[in-house]
Amino acid sequence: MAEVNSTGGPERAVPRADVASPAPTPVGDETWPHFGRLWLASAVSALGDGVRNAALPLLAFSFTDNPVLLSLTTIVTALGMMMAPIGGVWADIFDRRALLIAIDVCRFAVVGLIALGVLTDTLSLVFVYIAAAVLGMGESVFLVTAQAFLPKVVPAERMTTANGRLHAVQVVLRDSIGQPLGGVLFALTAAAPFLLDGASFLLGVMLLLFPFLRTLRTDPSGPRTGWWPMVREGLSYLRADPLLMRLALVLGTLNFFTMSLGVLMVLYVVQWLHLPESAYGFFLAANALGGVVGGLGSDWVRRRIGVLPGAVAALAIMGVSCLLLGGTRVSIVAAVAFAAVGFGIATWQTLITAFRQTTIPTDILGRVNGAFRLLSVCVSPFGAITAGVVAKYTEVNVPILVSGVGILALTAISGGPLLRMGAEQPAAPRPRPRSAPRR
Repeated sequence: MAEVNSTGGPERAVPRADVASPAPTPVGDETWPHFGRLWLASAVSALGDGVRNAALPLLAFSFTDNPVLLSLTTIVTALGMMMAPIGGVWADIFDRRALLIAIDVCRFAVVGLIALGVLTDTLSLVFVYIAAAVLGMGESVFLVTAQAFLPKVVPAERMTTANGRLHAVQVVLRDSIGQPLGGVLFALTAAAPFLLDGASFLLGVMLLLFPFLRTLRTDPSGPRTGWWPMVREGLSYLRADPLLMRLALVLGTLNFFTMSLGVLMVLYVVQWLHLPESAYGFFLAANALGGVVGGLGSDWVRRRIGVLPGAVAALAIMGVSCLLLGGTRVSIVAAVAFAAVGFGIATWQTLITAFRQTTIPTDILGRVNGAFRLLSVCVSPFGAITAGVVAKYTEVNVPILVSGVGILALTAISGGPLLRMGAEQPAAPRPRPRSAPRR
């Protein structure tokens, strides 16, 4: 018998971790070929994102070398990305394919204005901040909407495979190719990275406008209350689901610890391993290779050991790898450990994203994903600051060791409850929280 939770609605039992629940609106195998177009659109967008992510801080640096002012570019981008709950509401109100197109059109306009400002020497640092915030929000809303749209295109039994392929292309084109390319293009001419980014948005729009996708409309789910009640509805659904809430908190804690890698890896390579700066690219490639293997192999993990057991194993792999990374001075061992971190991150992300897409009701998927993303990323800036402070007063490897200990502790604390929750027998989906009723 279902218990009554604090929101007034009955708690649902969570489906077994090794069997993904079917999407509320079943999608047949005939829709799977459509995923190729969406994958290609994601690929070109990922390349453009990587180019822009590398070029935007360089553009800010052309105006000032004040560390505080430079850090504002990252801060406003992060603030924009925290608008995910609003993006989730939009994903549930509007046709999701049309919303993806609108977001790319808006982002094309913003990067076009940046390029125009660079070419005409009329750009200001204030506009760079505004553009960074808008682009951060656009990236977050696009991600939430795309995750909500994917079940319309991919059968439930292939959701993990689809997410793995999307993650793999993100790692390769955005992180491994796009970011180095952005730096090279900016050195040639400051406008070039933003022109390429704009072209990627246009190509993505063209792919989404392709005739076959016009039949894949996601009808809005009816009249709603205002945006804020809808945001509360997503938060209430997440809070009332013990498994989803724990997953969000685990991911937020994981992001806090793994920020040390993003912040300190350049210093780690140069100061701790005593390698030339050019070796940093080798480590990025190793991490990307691990991410590709993890993304593409995640469906094998799901089928062999289950979703939540696979996710817990991925946490353990990340913890051990961070300990190894922070404790060694042998370059090849460090590279293998960094690749293992990439494998663990990709496996976790792919499994958990697919799990949400196949267990949350379709008409509320956008706003629940938005709430989930907000909880999982809001502490990331604090993780970066903490890692920097610890490294300043100790050694550059110490924050990485701390991250390893923290992730293993997180695995020990959360692993058992996650597995127990995932082992519960499935029951009827929990209805909407009564605190945010539909009109």
